[in-house]
Amino acid sequence: MNYYEIFRECFPQLRLSEKQFISLSGFEQCRLFTCGNGYALVSGNKLRLICVPPQEQKKGAGTELLRLAEEFVRNQGFTRMETGDAGSGLFIGAVEESVPFFEKHGYSFGERIAEMSGGRNELLLNPADIPGVSFEIRQADERVRNAVKKVDPEWVQYFTDGEVMCAVFGENIAAFCILEEDVFCVLSDETSRMGSIGCVGTVPEFRRRGIGLEMVKRASAELLERGSDRIFIHYTGVYDWYARLGYHTDLWLRIGGKEF
Repeated sequence: MNYYEIFRECFPQLRLSEKQFISLSGFEQCRLFTCGNGYALVSGNKLRLICVPPQEQKKGAGTELLRLAEEFVRNQGFTRMETGDAGSGLFIGAVEESVPFFEKHGYSFGERIAEMSGGRNELLLNPADIPGVSFEIRQADERVRNAVKKVDPEWVQYFTDGEVMCAVFGENIAAFCILEEDVFCVLSDETSRMGSIGCVGTVPEFRRRGIGLEMVKRASAELLERGSDRIFIHYTGVYDWYARLGYHTDLWLRIGGKEF
């Protein structure tokens, strides 16, 4: 069975190479289940991937794969199955088109999230001045981490090193985001260099002034100037906000699972 080719049939909108697919899916570390020409990957209590070729769908293979996966997870002592995996480089939730299938089998879903991207010819990056605010790139340091704590303390772990774009008002960091010039992600391919903007936050007292959006605009321009062909926005629920700069959604995901 050619697992990569089946993946490409199921998700033609993604352009990962076979090597990228194997790496991001964690294929070699997951438990594999097969049925006909379909397969599923499970890690812990997470269903990382379920693939049935389009021409073979609605014939029971997906249901059988889900049954096998659930049985395995139960036997490991878990009381819940998650669709997707936050630790996966591939799908961190269920692909939205698959939600009706899962709901039919007792799964429930909440948050809708987007994986987004944009390139030079799509993004609206003309800079605008905001009185009193300057923008600078600095290494993650204690000053940055103190600002991050005011937005989301759980994000501090991601600001141990690396570059951060900051919006500065007086002596205060008003907004921040992580910059990465070349990342390997679900929207990657072998021909393009993908930059990334992550953990975008505006300190509460500086919100609703356009500071965060202007910062992302400048961060995007910086990454393109450095040679990124496209820019990746990972795991966001504020897709309409990013769309104002021309970013578009490549993949819709839903976070959900099932209690046993």
